Amino acid sequence: MAGNAILRSLDIAQRLDPELHLLPVRIADRGAPLNSYVTDQALNVLFLAHPSGLHATSVLEGLRSGFTAIAVDKPVCVRPEEIFLLRGVDAPVTVFHGYRVMWGTRTIKRMIEDGALGEVFAFEARYWQSSNAQVALSGGSAKESWKNDIQLNGPHDALTDLGSHVVDICHYLMGAKALDSCGWLYYGNSAAGHRDTHVHLQLRFSGSRRALMSISKTAHGATNDFEYSVFGTRGTATWRFLRPDEVEVGSGSRTSFIRRETPGTSSESKPFHGLGWMEGYVDITRQTLRAASGLGCTDVPVLKEALDVMDVLLNARFEKWPDFDDSGSRDAVGY
Repeated sequence: MAGNAILRSLDIAQRLDPELHLLPVRIADRGAPLNSYVTDQALNVLFLAHPSGLHATSVLEGLRSGFTAIAVDKPVCVRPEEIFLLRGVDAPVTVFHGYRVMWGTRTIKRMIEDGALGEVFAFEARYWQSSNAQVALSGGSAKESWKNDIQLNGPHDALTDLGSHVVDICHYLMGAKALDSCGWLYYGNSAAGHRDTHVHLQLRFSGSRRALMSISKTAHGATNDFEYSVFGTRGTATWRFLRPDEVEVGSGSRTSFIRRETPGTSSESKPFHGLGWMEGYVDITRQTLRAASGLGCTDVPVLKEALDVMDVLLNARFEKWPDFDDSGSRDAVGY
C-alpha cells in the first residue's frame, strides 16, 4: 500500500510542480545493493516502502550508498536499539507521518499558536481499525501476512503501525516530546503471538499536561477511524479522518466548525474532494523532492521527530494480556 501511494504521489508531484524534473522511477529489488541504483547523472532520492523491520538498516545503507535524500514510510524503526543507530544520521530523511501535514492538523496547530484554545492541557485520541476483528470472525488466520514475521514487522503491530501516527500528531500539537509513557497491550484476535491488537497509551508532558490514546486493530465495525481532540482552557478542537476538511471547535456549551475553503496545497484537490490519507503522501513526497533539489519547501516530518515518537512507544512501560507469547496465535475474540 505504501509503495503504491508513493508511486502515485510521485506522478502527482511531477504533473503539478513545474520546477521538478523527475527521471523514471526505478523499483529496487529487496536485498539488492542500493548503491547499484545510484547514478551520477542526477540527484538520487530513495523512497523506502518495504516491511517495517527493514526500514532502519535500509536508511543507513541508503546514506552510505550516496543518496541525496531519503523518504521512509512509518514506523521508521521497530526496535529500541535501532533508535540509537539512527540518532547519528544528519542527512535529510523525511518520514511519511502523513496525518501531520494534512489541513486539519495544521489548522489546529495554528489555533494553538495563536492562543485560540487558551492553555492546552490534554490531548486525547482514538485510532481504530477492524482488520484483526474481521479475520477472527471469518475463521481465517492471515498466516501468509509478512506482518506475522517478527523479523519483517518487529515485535509489535497496532502499537507501532497505528500508534506511531497518533504519537507523532500528539508531539506536534503539544510542541514537545512526552517525558513518560505507559499503558496496556492486548493480544486477542492476533494472527501471531507478537502482534498486539489493542493498546491503551498514556503520555505525560511537562507541567500537568497529559495525553490518552486508544489504538486498535480489533475494533469491530471500525474502518479507518482516526479522531483526536486538543483540550485547552478556552476551547477544544477536534479533527476526524472521516471528515478531514473540517475542524470542530467547542467553546463553553457551543460548537462550531471551521471548514477548508481552498484547494489542497499538495495535490490541489478541492475541499471535501480530497485524496484521503494520500494527501499526506503527496505533500511529503513533493516537499522531499523540492528540498533535495534546493527549491523552497514547507516543513514535513523528519527523522529526529520520528525517532522521538518511537522512543516513546518502544520504551513505554506496558502491562500485557494475555501474557506475551511469541509462539503462536491468539484465540480470544476481543473487542
